[in-house]
Parts: sequence; structure tokens; C-alpha cells
Amino acid sequence: MRLPRGLRSASLRTRVAIAAAAAAATVVAGFTVLTSVVLASNDAAQLDRRLDSIVDASINPEQLQDPRRGVLTTGRSRSTGQVVFQRGFQLPELPPGTDTVEVNGVEYRVRTIEVDQQGGVLMSIGIRADSILLSRARIPAYVAVGVVTVVIAGGLGWLLAGPAIRPLRRLTEHTKQLDRSSEQMPEVRGVREAEELSEAMSDMLSRLAAAQRATTRSLQAAQDFAANAAHELRTPLTAMRADLDTLRIHDLPAEERAEVVADLSRAQRRVEAIITALGALASGQLARAEDREAIDVTDLLDRVARENQRAAGDVGIVVEAAEDLGSVWGWPDGLRLAVDNLVRNAVTHGRATRIVLAADRRDDLVTIVVDDNGRGLPAEEHEAVLGRFTRGSTAAPGGSGLGLALVAQQAALHGGRIELSDSPLGGLRATLTVSATGQRGDGDAPAE
Repeated sequence: MRLPRGLRSASLRTRVAIAAAAAAATVVAGFTVLTSVVLASNDAAQLDRRLDSIVDASINPEQLQDPRRGVLTTGRSRSTGQVVFQRGFQLPELPPGTDTVEVNGVEYRVRTIEVDQQGGVLMSIGIRADSILLSRARIPAYVAVGVVTVVIAGGLGWLLAGPAIRPLRRLTEHTKQLDRSSEQMPEVRGVREAEELSEAMSDMLSRLAAAQRATTRSLQAAQDFAANAAHELRTPLTAMRADLDTLRIHDLPAEERAEVVADLSRAQRRVEAIITALGALASGQLARAEDREAIDVTDLLDRVARENQRAAGDVGIVVEAAEDLGSVWGWPDGLRLAVDNLVRNAVTHGRATRIVLAADRRDDLVTIVVDDNGRGLPAEEHEAVLGRFTRGSTAAPGGSGLGLALVAQQAALHGGRIELSDSPLGGLRATLTVSATGQRGDGDAPAE
């Protein structure tokens, strides 16, 4: 049902008051109809009882002449139909029984009986059929009571609706004060519907904020990728173009030509490494919490050791994992990339021939230690090389400077950290700590 145009813009409080008044009017009308039916039936019964008492009192001949106010009595001979007795207006000729008739515009309830007198008489006794309880004189009073009831119901609806809609008013005020950076809606207490609406709006704001953070991270990752690629690829691409020009313009001897081709190959590998590393960094920035899963750390270390052992050939890689190591909650590809980079750094830049992968667990923290017997790294560079595009003084040529930055990013994503120190094997020790429960750190945390 469509509301009138004037009520469509009415406040909830006004609508509650109008609804209360309408409900009261409906109840009063229904109650009035029901009461009228009951009272009308009761009136008829009372009229008949009163008529019975008058008839019983009038059976005795000596009482027929007694004046009774509002009572009509008409006696007719059974044989001739002539009126033999009359008091008040004459009643019409009626058969024995009870009827309602109209005399001079007034309704009468009439009882006709046989009286053994003067050869047999049909005596009709009537009383006014006016309602005792449903008097017309009382109709204005009934209407007034109904109107007052409706007004009182509307007023009570208005008063009681005030406290009921107060939480909705507070919710409206809180909503008006929200800005783009708001992620939480202040709690609103009161009626259950207002609390549910407040919780729903808070959930919606959280989802919108998460979506906004994800969008911001995506844009930031794309911008970082483009900026870093443009900056870091300029040098190797320029060198590649120079080498290509040399090969195109000059007819070089075989030895020089082989050297230029080797330079081109190294530059190509560097470009590929930079693009791959930048892509991995961007993937880390866009990691989503719902993509996490249980990671068997022992199995991960075994796979990293086998693959790097096959690639390096003459490097011995040993895994020493505690039996109660269990699993951690995180991103399998990211954590494997971190451990794999630490092993590759030891092989490529540290020129290690022996690497030990150890891991143990304390409460909710899992520690992965990578020791090697390589060239190591000066202590003053241990912190610096964790930054992007920063290479250590002992690094082999052709690297991207992003390997350890990727490790630091994954450590932060997994709620831990990476620390470099001197190894008891003579080279470099990398200690990677991650949270087994998947609690993120303060680094490049992923969007929810």
C-alpha cells in the first residue's frame, strides 16, 4: 500500500504516532461493533424479561386497570375481534406470541396471550422497545470517548517512539560525521534493529576500507614496479644496445665478438633477474590473507635443498630440522622464495661449498637458520643489504640487489624478521623468524 505523498517524507516518529492512532481507531471501532451486538442482544433479552413480568402481573383481572407508564394494553374478543379493553394507544390485532410492532412511529415489544374472561379474550400487552443500554442519547458520549482514545493512543505513540528511535538518530549523526578515512562506526546501543544496523554498517565500512587498501596497494605496487623497472633496467638495456650496435657496425674478430656476446648474455640475465624480482616484490605487496595455508616447514626445507643441490652440483646442503617443527600458516610460494634466495645468495655471492639449513620452534615462532662457509659479508653491511637495490661488497656481478629485500618482505608478511650475522662455519648466517599462527608484522603487510 502506497502512503500519501505527505506521509512519505514524514519522520519515523510521526509514522509510529499515526500507526498507533490508526490501530487505536481500529480497536475502538471493532470493540464498539462487538459491544453493540452484545448489548443489543442483552437489550432484547431484558425487554422480554420485563414484558414477561408485566404480563404475569396483568393476568389477574383486577390488575388490568392498574395504570402502567409506557405500557399499552389492548384486549379483543376471540369470537368477534372487537376491542373490549384498551389502555393507551390501540395495538394491532396479533396472534398469540411475541412480536415487535410500530405504533404512532414508536416500536413496541408486544406479547399476546389468551385470557379466559368474557367468553375469551386475546390480550396484547406492549412496552416501548427503546434500547436500555444503547441509548441514542449516549452516542455523542461514545464518539467523544472514541476520539479521546485515538488521540491518547497517538500521543503515547509519539512519546514512546522518541526513546525507541533515539539510537537511529545517533546512527544517523555518526554516519553524517564519517569521512573517507573512517573504518569503524561508533557502537549504537538501544533497540535491537538499530544495533544490527550499526553492526551491518561497521562491517560494510570494514569491507570498503579493505577494498580501498587493496586498491591502494595494487596501484602502489604497479607504480613501484614501473618506477623501479624504469630506473634499474636503464643501465643494462643501454649496455645491451651499445653491444648490439657494436656487433652491427663493426666486423669484430672472433674473440672480441665472443666477449661482446657474453656481455649481452650477462645483461640479459640481469634484466630477467630484475624483472623477476620486481614481480615477486609486487606479488608480496598484493598478497591476500585469505590465500594463506598451512606450510610444512621440514618439507619446504627439503625441497629447497634438493633443487639447489642439483643446480649447484658441488655444494653440500644439509637440513637439520627439529622433529616437533610442525607447520606454519602463511604463503607457501613466498616463504619458499625467501629460503631459496638465502641459499642462492650463499652459493652465488658467498661462493659457499657447504650450507646448513636448520629450523626449530619455540611457542608460536619458527626460526630458520641458513649457515654457509662462504666469503661472508662485512658486519657494517648486514643491515644495509636488506634494502632494495643494495648490493654487498662481496656480491657477484650481474645481481639485481633485490634478493634479500624479497626475504625481508616475506619475513614481515609472515610476522617475523630477517637478521644477518657471522656464521660459525666461517661465512654468513641468515636467521629468518616467522610466526606459526600467521600473524603479520608491520612490514609490507598484505591487504585483507
